[in-house]
Amino acid sequence: MNNRLLNPAQAAGIHVQYQQGIAFINLDRPATRNSFDLSMGVALRDCVRSLVARPPRVVVLRSTGEHFMVGGDVRHFQTLLDESKAACAEELELLIDAVNEAVIGLTELPCPVLGLINGSVAGFGLSLALACDILVAAEDAQLLLAYGAIGATPDGGASWHLPRHLGLHRALAMALLHTKLDAHQAHALGLVVQVVPPAGLPAAGLAIATRLANGAAAAQAGVKRLLREGLQTDLTGTLEAEKAQFVALSSTDDFAEGVNAFCQRRSANFTATH
Repeated sequence: MNNRLLNPAQAAGIHVQYQQGIAFINLDRPATRNSFDLSMGVALRDCVRSLVARPPRVVVLRSTGEHFMVGGDVRHFQTLLDESKAACAEELELLIDAVNEAVIGLTELPCPVLGLINGSVAGFGLSLALACDILVAAEDAQLLLAYGAIGATPDGGASWHLPRHLGLHRALAMALLHTKLDAHQAHALGLVVQVVPPAGLPAAGLAIATRLANGAAAAQAGVKRLLREGLQTDLTGTLEAEKAQFVALSSTDDFAEGVNAFCQRRSANFTATH
C-alpha cells in the first residue's frame, strides 16, 4: 500500500471557506475537470469529518472551473492498470471507502447541504451531487452516470439515490443507456430546484444558503432527519418520529421565537444552533 497517498497533508483539490455560518466546500482541480483521485477523495473525507465534528449553519458544495465534476480520474486508473490490475483495485477500494464516508457524512449532517452544479456532472460527480439536500443547476449542467463507458457500475450512492428520485425504470434507463439529462430536464424531474444562467449560479447559491442560514437550525436538522429516515420506515414509525421531534422542539428558544413572531406579525429571528 502506498501510504504517501493517505497522508492528509498531501491531499489536494478540496478547499473550504467560511462566510457568516456557511461552509463552502470547493472542488478545485479544474485542469482535470475536477476528476477524483485518491488524494482528493481523502481530502473530501477529511473535510466532511471536520464539518460533522463542528457543523456550520449551512454547507454549500460547489466547484472551480467550467465543470462540477466528471467522476474518477480515468487517466490515473490507466496508469495504475499499467502497473497491475491488483494495484488499480487496491487504490480504487481506498478511494471508494473515502468518498463513501464523505457521502454518508453529508447526508447525516444536521445542517442543510446545498449543491451548485454546472457543466459536466458525471460519474461520482453525479453521485456526490445527489448526496446534497438541495441542488441548483446552471443552464449548462449535464447529468450523466457515465460508468458504463468504462465498464463499471455506480458508486457513491447513485444506485440508492437515483431510483428514489426518478423511479426504478428511469434510473435503469439512465444507467444502462447512458441517458444524459440537461439542467431543465433535471428540474422537470425534481432533481434540481432551480436553473439559472451559469454566471448567476454563485449569487443564486448564496441567496439560498443565506436564507437557510437564517432559519431555525434545530428544526432544519429535524426536517432533514425525518425526511431522509422516512424513506426507510413505515407510516407508523414516521408518525412517532414526527411527534417526538415536534414535542422536543417545542421547548427550544427558536420555537418560542417563531410562535411569538407569528403572533406579532413580524419576521422571526432564529439564533439557536443545532
